[in-house]
Amino acid sequence: MVHAIERAMHDDIESVNWMTPATKEQAMVKLKGIEDKIGYPSHWRDYSSVKVTRDNYLGNVEQASSFELERWVAKIGKPVDRSEWTMTPPTINAYYDPQLNTINFPAGILQPPFFEKTMDDSVNYGAIGMVIGHELTHGFDDQGRKFDAHGNLRDWWTAEDAKQYDERGKCISDEYTQEVPDAGPGVKQNGLLTQGEDTADNGGIHLALFALEAELKKQGKSLDDKGPDGWTYRQRFFLSNAYSWCANIRPEVARLIVTTDPHSMPIFRIDDVVSNMSEFAQAFGCKAGQKMVRANACRVW
Repeated sequence: MVHAIERAMHDDIESVNWMTPATKEQAMVKLKGIEDKIGYPSHWRDYSSVKVTRDNYLGNVEQASSFELERWVAKIGKPVDRSEWTMTPPTINAYYDPQLNTINFPAGILQPPFFEKTMDDSVNYGAIGMVIGHELTHGFDDQGRKFDAHGNLRDWWTAEDAKQYDERGKCISDEYTQEVPDAGPGVKQNGLLTQGEDTADNGGIHLALFALEAELKKQGKSLDDKGPDGWTYRQRFFLSNAYSWCANIRPEVARLIVTTDPHSMPIFRIDDVVSNMSEFAQAFGCKAGQKMVRANACRVW
């Protein structure tokens, strides 16, 4: 799935009409240089020196903290360990590392509702596929695009292409600068704070859908063929994507998220994204002027 979505990113970069060939060439170099890390590190960290007991919580915390401090200090003056992860294998999350140019998917997220090997492609591409596309897009969002294939902070964009990118990025940040009723009256989201994550959400779902379409084509199927439950593969993709972000959030937590978190609230990670997509409108027969069809749809990747 990762390779299929990386191929979709390759095709997307090739097809965009707002990038010059010079910048596209550099983008391809960066894409080719991305390292995929799946499940767990290639070698395990040795915690045998940490002494954990059942009767001394404070001592356990001190042992673990000391181990971690010494581990970081020991890095000084040594080459960067490119195999190191910043998340543990059981973590239900994923990340892109701009300075290593890696995308990382711990084992913890490779389970329902994000991934289930017994489900069909449309379900998995809608859930974990979007996450894969999201992390891949981070390499080309408003922050990730400033790093090159080797993780160096270097401007590889032509001035005109950077301007074109900023215009598309502003569409995203303007869209997500919005009232958040669930957080209480007068609470507004800062679209500049969440621009990178919102860009990755919008780009990630496009890449996952493109990759799914290509996989179905290999099987002699199309997005609009119906599965055994009566839903089309296109519909199952979007339903799976929405289901993977189901959440209940208290107003107090919503206010905290809106003011401090670079990620939008789960509801916006679905509704704002799919309202930008003609593919979603096609899937569910949405018409112009309806809530889920945005008149000025945003698109970067």
